[in-house]
Amino acid sequence: MKVLKILLWLALALIVLAAAGVAVFALTFDPNKYKGELERLVKERTGRTLQLKGPLEMAFWPSLGAKVAGVTLSERQPERQFLSLDSAHASVALMPLLRGELIVDRVRVSGLKAQIVKGKDGKFNFEDLTEPQAGKPPAKPEEKKAAGGAPVKFDIAGVNVEHAAVVYQDLASGQEISISDLKLDTGRIAENAQGKLDFSATARRKAPPLEVKVALNGNYALKPDAVALDFSGRLDESNVKGKAVVARAEKGAHQFDLDIDKLNLDRYLASSEKKQETAKKEEKGAQPAKPAKEADAPVDLSGLKGLNAKGRVAIGALQVQGLKLANLKTELSAADGRAQVGPHSANLYEGSLAGTVTLDGNANRVALKETLSNVAVGPLLRDAAQQDKLEGRGNVALDVTAAGKTVNAMKSALAGNAKLNLRDGAIKGVDIGALLQKARSALGKQTEAADSKQKTDFSEMSASFAIKNGVAHNDDLDVKAPLFRIGGAGDIDIGKSTINYVAKASVVATTKGQGGRELDQLAGLTVPVKLTGPLDSMKYEVDYKAVAADLAKSKVGEKAKEAIDKNKGKVEEEVRDRLKGLLGR
Repeated sequence: MKVLKILLWLALALIVLAAAGVAVFALTFDPNKYKGELERLVKERTGRTLQLKGPLEMAFWPSLGAKVAGVTLSERQPERQFLSLDSAHASVALMPLLRGELIVDRVRVSGLKAQIVKGKDGKFNFEDLTEPQAGKPPAKPEEKKAAGGAPVKFDIAGVNVEHAAVVYQDLASGQEISISDLKLDTGRIAENAQGKLDFSATARRKAPPLEVKVALNGNYALKPDAVALDFSGRLDESNVKGKAVVARAEKGAHQFDLDIDKLNLDRYLASSEKKQETAKKEEKGAQPAKPAKEADAPVDLSGLKGLNAKGRVAIGALQVQGLKLANLKTELSAADGRAQVGPHSANLYEGSLAGTVTLDGNANRVALKETLSNVAVGPLLRDAAQQDKLEGRGNVALDVTAAGKTVNAMKSALAGNAKLNLRDGAIKGVDIGALLQKARSALGKQTEAADSKQKTDFSEMSASFAIKNGVAHNDDLDVKAPLFRIGGAGDIDIGKSTINYVAKASVVATTKGQGGRELDQLAGLTVPVKLTGPLDSMKYEVDYKAVAADLAKSKVGEKAKEAIDKNKGKVEEEVRDRLKGLLGR
């Protein structure tokens, strides 16, 4: 027993001595002596320059922790700054770590700044940090395990990031996007843990200029198979509420449910901003300079590959590409490289919209089926296409597909069909009634530019289009007005934005409508009008001589013939007198 007591006291003494040694080491250890060695190792292993400008602080008991300040890390080549931070602190509980439990107190990072650059070769300036070292195969991802073979359990009290900023540059496109005033604050991060999340940031785009403010807060639950988010937030002037479940499995299905009060996507789309600038110049009467060849925007749907998600979105008011929609409701789903937006419905331009959009990332293909019912087409065309060529209310049906790597390629590959049925409207740019009145004089061929102040009123209009290789062909135009009817056939080249179309206006026997009683005498007359040129500067050509035969058959032609026959003698006498004067006899 005495020996056992001595051994116990000896063991206790050794423990106390070891603890004292650890305490003395912790109190006397100066990590700053090793800053130079650490900087040298980073340079040797990565080719980057690490600078530890501020003091290093270490703790060993009861937590193993570190605090750094004034840290900078350069790029590999050239040696410009890649990352810097004002300060960072984290510590790990020591005893739980021996049991395979990684318990971390709140991680704090302040003043983080990162420069992300995508070179002209498509490579990022951080890729060398993720690539395996020369002569070593890439490490296989393995689940970290404790000494006993069980997986290490992570438990972080929270993460706090403040005053952070990230700048992204694409040297190939010249685009630059920066995120500043980034702030992140989380609750506990661990298996089956719940917590609160607060996030805010300001994003800026260089060209065209754009500034976006984002604020998000909500609750989250970390489950073994998924992360559940229940959140509300603000994107500029948009209020967002929603729920989301993000699967933790590699091919798990994500779910979401979003409600947004209003959203103006044109604020964030460069193409929409360009359209708005053009529209403003046209409103002021200025003709914007047209480049010899407009830049072609790329279309890349490959991001859909590997995405597996399903959800619902409701937006009270939406503006996109100039279109204004209200009460938009849609289902969204994505799987196997394909995504479907729909079925969806919305109110727009005094009417309604229903349809489906399908995106295929495997073939870079888009399919669209839309039905617009009882819409006012005038304001719709002005907002969506900056075209003021048509007025009226009615229905539009579209069933089209397109594939290609750029916007122009897709336009040129457009295929499908479209139908149009309108009432109580007008065709702007040409006055068919005035043209028919000119036909009485058979003035010959005449080409004029379309004038937006002129218009042709109609009571009904219908047309269908067969679209192939970006060209929409029509041969069943039917326009009805009190005075005349219009038919026609021709092509609209969507890819080139040009038109080549012949409309035929025929006078009907009536004294009502555009043109009045004067055109009643031209009943049966048909006047062809050829529309050509770019859609935004269209011209029309009327060959009045081509209608001479029809004019002779009309009431005006018959009366002219009767007058000639009745006064035939006087006409012949007048001709003889003029010939005598001409010949001097």
